[in-house]
Amino acid sequence: MLSVLIPVKDWNPISLIESLTAQLIKTDLPYEILISDDSSPDTSSIISTQIGMVPGVKYFTREKPLGRSANRNFLADQARFDYLLFIDGDAGIAGDDFIRNYFDHLKPDAVICGGTLYHEKKPEKPEFMLRWKYGRHREQSEASLRQKHPWKSFSTFNFLIPASVFQNIRFDESIRGYGHEDTFFGFALYQAGVKIIHLNNGLFHLGLEPSEIYLDKVRESGANLHSLYVRNLIPPDCINNIRLLKNWKRLKRFGVNGLFSACYGLSKKSMEKRLCGPNPSLLLLDFYKLGAISHID
Repeated sequence: MLSVLIPVKDWNPISLIESLTAQLIKTDLPYEILISDDSSPDTSSIISTQIGMVPGVKYFTREKPLGRSANRNFLADQARFDYLLFIDGDAGIAGDDFIRNYFDHLKPDAVICGGTLYHEKKPEKPEFMLRWKYGRHREQSEASLRQKHPWKSFSTFNFLIPASVFQNIRFDESIRGYGHEDTFFGFALYQAGVKIIHLNNGLFHLGLEPSEIYLDKVRESGANLHSLYVRNLIPPDCINNIRLLKNWKRLKRFGVNGLFSACYGLSKKSMEKRLCGPNPSLLLLDFYKLGAISHID
C-alpha cells in the first residue's frame, strides 16, 4: 500500500519514525519505512542502532554520499508498494491524523503535497533566525494559496506520489548540490500533465541551519538554478514563475547585470553580517540571492 521514503543527512530521524509508525499501525494497511542516510559512516552507525529496534523499517547507509536527487531515486527503487510518501529526515509530525489525511486523498494519477510548517516561536539563538524567518514567511502557506500555482509550489519536503508516476519522471541526478531539484521535478510533473493537489497536511521543518551555512546553500542553490537555465532544462513558459530567474533576466535585458554583480561583490561581506544578525531582512536576502546569481556570469 504505502512506502514511506526518508532521505537523511546529518540528522537523527528516530522521533519522526516512531511517530509515523504509531500512525501507520492504526491504519491496519501494509506499509514500509525506508531510510537512506547520506551522512558519514560514523554518524550512520549510531543512528542505525536506534532505528533497528523499530519494526517495519529498513535503514541504508553508504561509504560515499549519493547526493539529494540520487538518494531519493535510490529509495524509490527499493520501495515495494504502489504509493511513495517522501519525507525529509528533519521533519516533525504536526498532528495525529497526518497519515490518515494522505490516505483519504489518494489518487492513482496525482501528486499530493502536504506542505511545510515552522514553529511560531522564534529560535532562541540568533544564528537560526534567518532560516526560521525565511521558512515562516516564504515557505509556509495555506493549501489554497499553493493550489493557485500548483507546480510552482511543489516541494520535496513532504509529498506523496504514485510509484508508477514517479518512475516515469524521477529526480535529475545531474543536480548534485543543494537547491532546485524540487523546482525541476515540479516542472517535469507540469510537462507530463500530472495533477498536483495541495493539502493542509504539513510537517514541521526542524533542521534549521545556522545563517552562515544557509547563505552557503543560497549561493549553491543559485548556481544550480543558473545551470538549469543555461542547459535549457526549464520550460520557457515556466521561467517567469521563478522570481529570482525572472529578475536576473531583467537585469541582463537592461544591460545592468555586470553593474549589479559588481555591487554584490563590494557589499557581500556587509550583507552577510546583517543577514547573520538577530533581525535579518528578507528583502536584503532577495538582493543577496540576485547578486549571487548575477555574479556567476
